[in-house]
Amino acid sequence: MEYKNAEHLIRKLSVLSKTDGTKKLTEFYAKARFRIRADDFRQQFTDGSDDGGIDFYHCEDSTYFIFQSKFTGSPKRISESEILDELRKIKNTLTKENPNRRAADFVNSLKRDTANKTTFLEILWLTTNIVEQSVRDAVQRNLDEWRKANKWSLGIDFVVIDKYALDSVIYDVQHEFVPYTGKKVLKLEAGQWMETLWEDTNVYTVVCTVEVNDLLKWFRNSDNVRCFLQKNVREFLGEGKITKGIAKSYLESPAWFWYKHNGVIIFADNLSIDESKRELTLRNPQVVNGGQTLSALFLAYDKHGRLDSTAKVLVRIYRLPYEDTETYRRSIEIIAALNSQNKIAASDLRSTDPRQVRLEQLLATVGDGYGYIRKRSTDSKASKFQISMRNLALPYYVCKRNVAHEGVRGNVEELFEEQSKYDEVFNESAINRELKAGHVVLSHVTVWAIDQLLRSIELPQRDAEYWQYSRWFVLADVYRKLSDWKQNRFALPWQQWIAFLNSYRFETAVTNYSRVIFRTAREMIPQREDARDFFRKAETSSKFAGRTRRRHFDALLSKAYRQFENENLSHE
Repeated sequence: MEYKNAEHLIRKLSVLSKTDGTKKLTEFYAKARFRIRADDFRQQFTDGSDDGGIDFYHCEDSTYFIFQSKFTGSPKRISESEILDELRKIKNTLTKENPNRRAADFVNSLKRDTANKTTFLEILWLTTNIVEQSVRDAVQRNLDEWRKANKWSLGIDFVVIDKYALDSVIYDVQHEFVPYTGKKVLKLEAGQWMETLWEDTNVYTVVCTVEVNDLLKWFRNSDNVRCFLQKNVREFLGEGKITKGIAKSYLESPAWFWYKHNGVIIFADNLSIDESKRELTLRNPQVVNGGQTLSALFLAYDKHGRLDSTAKVLVRIYRLPYEDTETYRRSIEIIAALNSQNKIAASDLRSTDPRQVRLEQLLATVGDGYGYIRKRSTDSKASKFQISMRNLALPYYVCKRNVAHEGVRGNVEELFEEQSKYDEVFNESAINRELKAGHVVLSHVTVWAIDQLLRSIELPQRDAEYWQYSRWFVLADVYRKLSDWKQNRFALPWQQWIAFLNSYRFETAVTNYSRVIFRTAREMIPQREDARDFFRKAETSSKFAGRTRRRHFDALLSKAYRQFENENLSHE
């Protein structure tokens, strides 16, 4: 089940019994956090009268997870004593007799690991209630004292996912900002950090200097780096001149690296500083600026045997309040402002917009192997079935507005910079609708199919000479006529429309029609006028429309459709 926010989740689960509501809440979070399969969840969910405080258990890498889940349809603030009463059951289970037979193997394994300094126990309090930070801190201190009293070496963390945190989880699930990157720790140097929490923004910030290798040790391999760049506006763009220079500085003059680099910016769900240990703990860190740097540095670090290095870097970590689209807007403002010296394109800044993530999800379901490229990267290239956000924007705008001259002008970034134009090309309400006939994503696919086809047409040399200008007029003309024809003639389900667009019959019909009007466009150019100047004029669009033949287009498409329909029926 998909939830819009925590309030929506509470309303949906409130119609169930308290037991079933608790189970659904636990299942939702376990799947979001661990991508756990249904069969595994059923096995690891142990809520019941003799559960010993363990409602759900999980083990991942060197961390043990115990869930204590509490669902209520009427959220309230929870006291320290209420939590400690429940934790007493878990303490007894782990130090005395375990009444939870379904979790016996898990508990026994955990008990064997209590002397392991590299092992962690995360007691996760999952609730639709509200838990104040002061209560969380008090419970954590209680657990620390209990751990010391038992002379355990493993670390114990008390983590709360309450009503407010659930909003962040739901937001991340909706926009595919999962899997979680987990708990990460950075060593702090004396006098080399500061923290702030401004009441008017409610943004908790830590600014610190850390060793570069402490960050690089987060990653197992190059692919793993990407897990930490899900909220970054770009993927790794390759080893260009700048990234090679960064790697060289890291390898050859590490003492000067701090001075030569702008730093790394990280968003995290939670932050906490242990001053006695001089450690900063981050939950689910995501690198939103500096991803290029870390990708390049990891290549050098890995290539040279994961060498020791004294290089240090300035790191800024923000814990933002989750307010859905407001948080997205604020995060983008932060990224843009901190990149004023190394300007990020407007299209890059839009790449993590929830509506772009939604388009990526939609295109993965339309069939025929379609995909959507939101971020620029070295290994993501646009093709017939791989639609690029940036390469789609201008063709779609030209077709939707019937402004071929704007295509010739080529102001792609303007469509991402100006909110009104961005909203027109990527309309949020239209994108968020259920996928069915008439959905805007089908229009996106249609424009893309025509545009890709026009790129492959072989033309006589004299027509090909003006292709870079005339293609916008042919594109807009074909799209407009195709849309009208589809409304009047096409009767199959939308899935068959996708198949028709990619058929040989469609390709042949559009190719035959387009070759004629490419010549029409070329013949319109006045003898003494520069072709580019002529095609950049708004009035050229209306002049061109008056010289094309609808009946010719309709005849070609109708014939192609009949042939396509007959071929599809014969295969059924």
